Amino acid sequence: MKRFQRTGAWGVVAALAVLLSACAGLGKSGGGADKPFDYEVITLKNGMNVITLEDHSTPIAAVQVWYHVGSKNEQPDRRGFAHMFEHMMFRGTDHLGPEDHFKYIQASGGNNNAYTAFDQTVYVQEVPSNQVELVLWLEAERMGFLRIDEEGFNTEREVVKEEYRMGAEQPYGTVADKLLAELFQGGAYSWTPIGKMDELDAATAAELQEFWNTYYVPNNATLVVAGDIKHDEVQDLAEKYFGWMPRYDDPPALAVPRGPINTEELKIKIKEKNGPAPIVGIAYRTVSAGSPDELPLELMGTILGGNESSRIYRRLVTEDALATVAMGAAFSLEIDGLAAVGAVLSPFGADKDGALTALREEIERLRAEGPTEEELEKAKNNALRDAVKSQMSISSKAQVLGSAAVVEHDLEGVNRRFDRIRAVTTDDIQRVAQEYLLPERQMEVIIEPSMLGFLMNQISKTAPEEEEETESATSTTSEGQVGKPGLVRPDYLPDTPPMADMLQAELDVETYEITLPNGLRVVAIPNHEVPYVTATLGMQAGAFTDPPEMPGAASIAYQMLTRGTDLHTYEELTDELDRYAISIAGSASMDTADINMGAVTDQLDRGMEFLAEVAMMPTFPKEELEDLITQTRTGKAIEEKNPDYLADREVRRRLYGDHPYSRSADPELADLDNITAEGLRSWYGEYARPDLSTLYIAGDVSKAKAFALATKYFAKWTTEGEAPELSVPDVPASQPTHIYLVDKSGDQSQIRIAQRGITRRDPLYFPTRILNQVLGGGFGSRLNKSIRVDKGLTYAVFGGFWAQRFAGSFYVTTFSKNESVAEAIVGILEEMDSMKTKAPTDEELDMAKKYLAGNFVISRETPQSIVGDLWMIQTQNLPDDYLRNYLAGIGSTTSEDVKSAANKLMNDDELVIVVVGPADDLKADLEKIAPVTVVK
Repeated sequence: MKRFQRTGAWGVVAALAVLLSACAGLGKSGGGADKPFDYEVITLKNGMNVITLEDHSTPIAAVQVWYHVGSKNEQPDRRGFAHMFEHMMFRGTDHLGPEDHFKYIQASGGNNNAYTAFDQTVYVQEVPSNQVELVLWLEAERMGFLRIDEEGFNTEREVVKEEYRMGAEQPYGTVADKLLAELFQGGAYSWTPIGKMDELDAATAAELQEFWNTYYVPNNATLVVAGDIKHDEVQDLAEKYFGWMPRYDDPPALAVPRGPINTEELKIKIKEKNGPAPIVGIAYRTVSAGSPDELPLELMGTILGGNESSRIYRRLVTEDALATVAMGAAFSLEIDGLAAVGAVLSPFGADKDGALTALREEIERLRAEGPTEEELEKAKNNALRDAVKSQMSISSKAQVLGSAAVVEHDLEGVNRRFDRIRAVTTDDIQRVAQEYLLPERQMEVIIEPSMLGFLMNQISKTAPEEEEETESATSTTSEGQVGKPGLVRPDYLPDTPPMADMLQAELDVETYEITLPNGLRVVAIPNHEVPYVTATLGMQAGAFTDPPEMPGAASIAYQMLTRGTDLHTYEELTDELDRYAISIAGSASMDTADINMGAVTDQLDRGMEFLAEVAMMPTFPKEELEDLITQTRTGKAIEEKNPDYLADREVRRRLYGDHPYSRSADPELADLDNITAEGLRSWYGEYARPDLSTLYIAGDVSKAKAFALATKYFAKWTTEGEAPELSVPDVPASQPTHIYLVDKSGDQSQIRIAQRGITRRDPLYFPTRILNQVLGGGFGSRLNKSIRVDKGLTYAVFGGFWAQRFAGSFYVTTFSKNESVAEAIVGILEEMDSMKTKAPTDEELDMAKKYLAGNFVISRETPQSIVGDLWMIQTQNLPDDYLRNYLAGIGSTTSEDVKSAANKLMNDDELVIVVVGPADDLKADLEKIAPVTVVK
């Protein structure tokens, strides 16, 4: 299940080293209209709150159940129970098996997941709108009649351990556990929601049952349903499925209260064996969620370090070159809060004292002088833009409502946020800075690589500082218990899931197109639901066109577009973009490249002007390139410590040889020295052309306005000569099955199994969509049932055929503790083989088709999501009616078609198997599967 206490983006993790990680899953409310969230709320007699929001823009619904229990509610010797329960809630009831919740949601065409945070555990579903009753039946089942037994507990405990190892193996993966206890002074937020594995080992199923009896009760739950629904109908269904349950005792007070706030400066130093770049930061404890000072503090954090024109970014990165990344933020949890600034320093030489001095000086300058009106305008405009964007999807609206009700205790605040943002003054910002950023309340944080720890990690079989596993406790309730004591279902409740007929999946999106005289294709996709517009300038030349002597050129070139133009320097451009809350970013994938612009509607004209400027007039200044290379070098130094990265890189190299797909679009560390400003100008000048580009304008704009803006700003874009030919060499021939063992110490190993695949143009593509779902496309897949549910060998396993522009691949990805790596690989190979001998059952085929049909609409909810489809159709040379024919192709696929495709496409003799883990421990067992080459 999803968790939000860790984040995968190295920049966020590294820059604040999880000083800010706790806020990643907390939704904020929307704005932009007098009452942007026209919700209704009722409270059932048992205390359960029901919040509904009608949104008839798309025939889907988001259903979320928020339990007011997170890691802060745990006993200090049972840390991890809340997250453990997130897993246990999918283990079934007397009416449901351990895979059935996922199975029924997928069969409805929907998606579901869950996450655990410090203050809440949330179960989320997104389904076709006529399936809301099914979800409420499933949620009521596990609220009242969950099965808790030793077998299920033991299996999920092993899954959680793999999840824990997965996080710990990442760069800076152990920092949060060490840092939170210091920041929150032993209080309720002093440990991460993942918990402590030795404490889970010591727990029994009986203790887990008591936790469920205490916290998973109606009066500790909030049901949020948003989408194409009617208030009264959902309220009646909530009464039907939950109203009969009794009210239970209110949960107890916290076993661990809020920790004391330090009254003198603290200095926190953490040695991190798997963190190549030093990080420094300064943090302060602030206010809880819902405080009147929460919003001014958020805006203060934006002013200090929220973007590239912020004070600390300009000071530490742009001007003084003390850091490669710098950022700041403030966020609040239910009973506490943090404000923090931080900087990632270069791993190749760092001035920690200089960076900390600069951070302190910028904090003191804000306290003494306050922000300028221009800084406040930028911060407010960015907050207003984010408030508007929170209304773009139904699931994000549900998230906003749930967070406001459960964590902030201010549901109506969702409709005041817009006005509250506008009301903040410079005096408010200076006041909160003076009140909370006190010198005596500073917490100085230094996270630095531990050379000794790093060396020990490389030469020892067991990495230091890992938690020891202990023998799991046994329980007197080994046969388990179903349901809360004495609870009996009413006779009127159905015994089987009330699944509705599938809605007819249709893609009803209006698009309009013109072509400018210079060859630029312009596509407008109007949608006036939210006052926000995006423009995507798609360019056909991706990283596959990189010069041989300069791998990564396309990626770096597109990142450089906003670092200087004929009209603006980097600093001037970021000032303007941040002032008007316009986002512009360029990026390159292996197949294509694009420049994306986003703005609220009243800034669209300005946004289009800036988009044209960065696309048509970039200067690639040498000094800015040097800064970007330095930042990229630091990021790569961190990324290349990541076992996932190492596994994926090795697969690409072994699968594609000399083909461009053998590398990523981004440059490797070794490639950075070869990238020059002159080379980027030459490459961009050759391939960035209007006749190789398409401009998509999607959102709150008319077709006439879209075409007028495109003509105004892009008609003058001209190039000379014929467009270059876009081609790639043939994919090299496959090699016999072989295992490549990348030698890296740790307790957990990454596993990849790959082979060649097909493109979307292949007649077998539609059968592979079904094959993917049956084999490894979700929780109910054969791989997940075998490797995770039955054996508990991993936290997640996925697999299937994936198509790119010029080639395709078959890919299975997972991880497992070292002792079970060979077992996991053998299990995966067996399930792959079963696809060739055991055609999908009628149930598997039906569920896969229903999921693909229902999810077809869900995944295309916004006009922006349609852009990706249209661009894919164009660049992969698919017929214009591809999307209209997609569901017909899926619907006509038979079980025998899937089995036939498996036999034609899946070849046991041509597999690339990659394992990243300790070679000495793994090699002997792996050699029993296939020949092994150790990669140092």
